[in-house]
Amino acid sequence: MDIADYQTSPNIDPLVKEIEDFGLMKHVIELEAYGMTVVPPETIGAAADFAERLKNAIVRVCEKRNGLDIGNSATADLKPEQLGKNSWFLMEEDKVFVEAATNPRMLALVRWLCGQSAYLSGHTWIMKPEGGQGIGLHSDAHGIPPGGGHIAHAANASWLCTDYESEEDGPTVFVPGSHRYGRATLPHETDLETTPFKWVPLIGKAGSLAIWHGATWHASVARKNPGLRVTLVQVFMRRHMRPIHLWEGEISPQLLDKHPELKRVLGEHLYPYKEQNDYRRVAPMMVTGTDPFA
Repeated sequence: MDIADYQTSPNIDPLVKEIEDFGLMKHVIELEAYGMTVVPPETIGAAADFAERLKNAIVRVCEKRNGLDIGNSATADLKPEQLGKNSWFLMEEDKVFVEAATNPRMLALVRWLCGQSAYLSGHTWIMKPEGGQGIGLHSDAHGIPPGGGHIAHAANASWLCTDYESEEDGPTVFVPGSHRYGRATLPHETDLETTPFKWVPLIGKAGSLAIWHGATWHASVARKNPGLRVTLVQVFMRRHMRPIHLWEGEISPQLLDKHPELKRVLGEHLYPYKEQNDYRRVAPMMVTGTDPFA
């Protein structure tokens, strides 16, 4: 008996069929149970040269935008601050970024998490060199307060452009099942050295897709191996996450200065993200993940 054949649910029935046809049922189970999964290259269905082309495009765009000579990513030795600038808005730089955003198997998993109307909210590269430091545990469901529901409001679908073979590669790490906690991490939980939660490293070959529920706690560890860890991060969101108005730039500074409460009501939002964003906006956005009155 295939329940989808009864065609009672127009949004989920075709998605179940796709997941079965693509051989992704194991990965759906892992998303439900653990809040994350890694789809290997032989399952994700991308072209054989996809990961190499994506890596080369990221390196090329970074060189062009930042005046760098990266050369061979396997031996490159640059500073993290050199590699992290001007890394957003890549879609028109190379057709491989369109491939990355429209892979059918990836979209089936994204839509399982965030619905048929899920949209690509943003994408950026991460290039971590030897000595590049990690970051503490956090979730990507910024602005969603505790009790925000069991659904994924966002999903991270990241393409691995280089091998993640061990912790020495400086990979992302996860707390499996943390998406069920329904909140962001508290300050005493973020440090990987002292957190009471068990975490595991992301391991996968170049060309793999790592995808996780937006509420899944994750971090990264320092890279000890030479060369660059290269990743394309894609953040998908549900439709309701998109604002009606982008007030900034539409309201005169004079009016806002005259009415401070209006400035607060309209909000200095973290999104849409800008390359030179004011990082003072990050903490107020994230604190709502632990305090619904924030």
